[in-house]
Amino acid sequence: MQPTKSNTGLCIIPGFNSVEYITRLRKIFVIGIFIISLLFVNSLYAQRSSKLFSFGFGIEGGPIVDKEFKNSYSAEAGLSFRFSLKAGPGFVTFTPGGMVVIPKSVDEDNIKVGTRVPLKIGYKYIIADKLFVMAEGGYSFYTFYTADQNTESADDIKKERDGGFTYAPSVGLNLGAFELGLRYETTILKKSTDVKPALLALRIGFNF
Repeated sequence: MQPTKSNTGLCIIPGFNSVEYITRLRKIFVIGIFIISLLFVNSLYAQRSSKLFSFGFGIEGGPIVDKEFKNSYSAEAGLSFRFSLKAGPGFVTFTPGGMVVIPKSVDEDNIKVGTRVPLKIGYKYIIADKLFVMAEGGYSFYTFYTADQNTESADDIKKERDGGFTYAPSVGLNLGAFELGLRYETTILKKSTDVKPALLALRIGFNF
């Protein structure tokens, strides 16, 4: 078919659907952006892997597994940062963070909640292209908040501090710029010697 001209002088091709054409262009554009994004992330990870120093952050959390500690608390959740220095077949790491110790139940007359600030140094050994094992050790600062039983007001909160040596073996996967790790973490408290807070934690991290 030959194109015709409209009254406005525009060229019209019979059977041509402009809406369908624009839709196809949009799909091609979105696919192109997606492919470029994947290439960018892959390039970013490749550059990061060759760096002497890298930085990342992660969201983590998991259930309490210590029998005594989980009578009052159920889980921990929070955020961590990780600084990595290339050393041999792996990385020397420094990981500070902040965790909330979640109570097993919320009772206004007996409030129990806590926070933990861990400071850990470790070594991340790359077994294969994506698989790694890691060992960490350091110190955790605990703060526990409970209702003061010596007063009648529920607004009076008693704050107790404790801390101790923390160790955490873990295993995980490097997925491009992302990292997925599972660890068992235990702290030996100085004051509460009969309790050893321990948790099984999952960490989802992003490395720059």
